Amino acid sequence: MKRLKIIGLLFFLATAITEASEFATTLIYAGGTFGPYPYNDPNAVLGEPTTYMIGEFGKRFACSLVYGAWNKLLEENEYGTNNAIVTLGPGQDVIVGFDHKVADDINNSYGIDFIVFGNTAFTKPGEWYLYCNTDMGQVFLSNPVDIFPYEPVTVSVAQDPNGPWYSFSDGPYADADLFPTNAFAWEGLQLGGDGCANWGEESDPLKPVDPNLTWEDFDGISVAEAIALYEGSAGGTGFDLQWLAPADYEALEPDPQSGRRWIQYIKLNSTSGEVDAVSDVAACGDYQHPFPPGDVNRDCRVDLQDFSILAENWLVCTWNCG
Repeated sequence: MKRLKIIGLLFFLATAITEASEFATTLIYAGGTFGPYPYNDPNAVLGEPTTYMIGEFGKRFACSLVYGAWNKLLEENEYGTNNAIVTLGPGQDVIVGFDHKVADDINNSYGIDFIVFGNTAFTKPGEWYLYCNTDMGQVFLSNPVDIFPYEPVTVSVAQDPNGPWYSFSDGPYADADLFPTNAFAWEGLQLGGDGCANWGEESDPLKPVDPNLTWEDFDGISVAEAIALYEGSAGGTGFDLQWLAPADYEALEPDPQSGRRWIQYIKLNSTSGEVDAVSDVAACGDYQHPFPPGDVNRDCRVDLQDFSILAENWLVCTWNCG
């Protein structure tokens, strides 16, 4: 535990002078052997979720909601690994840290505070095999839809790397629920020079999927239609700090400046699940992206629309106008 305190102090000093990342940046603790290769590197949890990976036949595959992250990344990430995911087994824990406080922020989309990415995928009927040039407009989800594999990862949070830890013991569970990772939009089949599909714009791993969507919304629809339901999100399992047990939530100390409860460290454990990445939800007006002065319409930019609203309401008074 003394070692964790030292790591936490160095972590704080190092990040105080650098720009904050929206993803977990530091591996605080890794207990276990993990594996088998190439799923034995806990550093795979750091940084952004998988976009492209090396799939069957050495081809470039996009991570999608029917083709979960696995095998190797195309190249090393900034943390010195090209392992796409880490596999957690019995007695194996991973603790990762952000370089900033992750707040329970009222401006976050749907109230979701952070997202954990695994490697589960929606099921498809029959033995339909996916190739790197498969047309996602012609692949359909099973009806009723399900996910595979189902390997729940329990998520716990803390304000200090030594705890106390507060668990989402009743769920949600990462790598076991809506919504599988989807790295790109689908804009129709276009083939690149290597014969693999050119996907569309990269999805946003800082934006949660609408939690009001249900399993039934995905029953039997095409992969392209399912991606559209994500509305630009990269998927993943969203967590709201207010979903903790009430006593655990109240035990989180509020930030003295914002008054919002927060966490900075996340512990992951499972009997057989995989983890790819952890992100802090970002939204206009949140604590990292505040509304700028003069932003009348609260869209995080000051432009002619704000000036127009101001001009239209010039000298309007609603109270004590004498």
